[in-house]
Amino acid sequence: MGSVEPLIFSVQHFCLHDGPGIRSLLFFKGCPLRCIWCQNIESWKPEPEIAFKAHLCINCGRCVEKCPEHAFSEVGKRNSRFCRYCFTCTDNCPSGALTRFGVSRSVKDLMEELRPEFSLFKTSGGGVTFTGGEPTLYPEFASTLARNLRTEGIDVALETCGLFNLEKSKPLLRELNLVFFDIKIFDDAQHKKLCGTGNVEIKNNFKYLLDDWRRNKGPFIWPRLPVVPEITDGHNNIKGWAGFLRELGLTFLTIVPYHPMGANKRRWLGLPPTRELRIHTEEELQSIKQLFFYEGIKIYKPGEENITDYCTGS
Repeated sequence: MGSVEPLIFSVQHFCLHDGPGIRSLLFFKGCPLRCIWCQNIESWKPEPEIAFKAHLCINCGRCVEKCPEHAFSEVGKRNSRFCRYCFTCTDNCPSGALTRFGVSRSVKDLMEELRPEFSLFKTSGGGVTFTGGEPTLYPEFASTLARNLRTEGIDVALETCGLFNLEKSKPLLRELNLVFFDIKIFDDAQHKKLCGTGNVEIKNNFKYLLDDWRRNKGPFIWPRLPVVPEITDGHNNIKGWAGFLRELGLTFLTIVPYHPMGANKRRWLGLPPTRELRIHTEEELQSIKQLFFYEGIKIYKPGEENITDYCTGS
């Protein structure tokens, strides 16, 4: 996808949990994984999508009236075979029940949107975080945007699933200050079953980034594990990732608790439901942290202490 302008499905401002300081998050559309617990399934496809939020619908009938392709048989009932994604329906929906996911954005207009916050980024030690989806699907665009931000003195972070073309992504990686690298399922076969692809390339990319930080002062790499009940929270998975990190000289990790927001989004996009997952209790999360501690891994949130103290070989 290289130099193609990506679709951005959300821009969130004044965020505090996706990197140091106050940040803006850019959500890129398109992801190579299909994790069954995904909270942002609107990020999967690189193409634009239309969601229908039935609880917001006021039955005004404008979607039926305005659609030039007559794709609506009744209010909120859209036949995707006839839809040409002109977004007349979403533009004319007064309640926001019909919502567009994915808007083409240029480097120029994103810079213009972010510019009013530059002084806030600098005074708070914050910046901009590329997330998604998977921003590395657009390496040329993302590297150009990151370079423009860095020229203005703005910190740039990346959140990645780790599955990317390393050679094509190197120009982007050189422009980053920080990479949040999500590790999920240690066993390759289970990773393929539950995430749609194996994890060998993901592990290799992790090793490269860590080595690049140590040898070449590349972006700092921060491992994160989404803890999903009965999927990623098992002892074997924890022990596997803990051993992987220790062998590389890392003794820290951030855990990201599962939240079932993806279930609603599936309904909005007309997708079939997936297996129902519960939320961990606080006591269970503490037990998970304790398991990692027994394996020699400390759990930290971004910004806690000087995390580089927990990276041997630095």
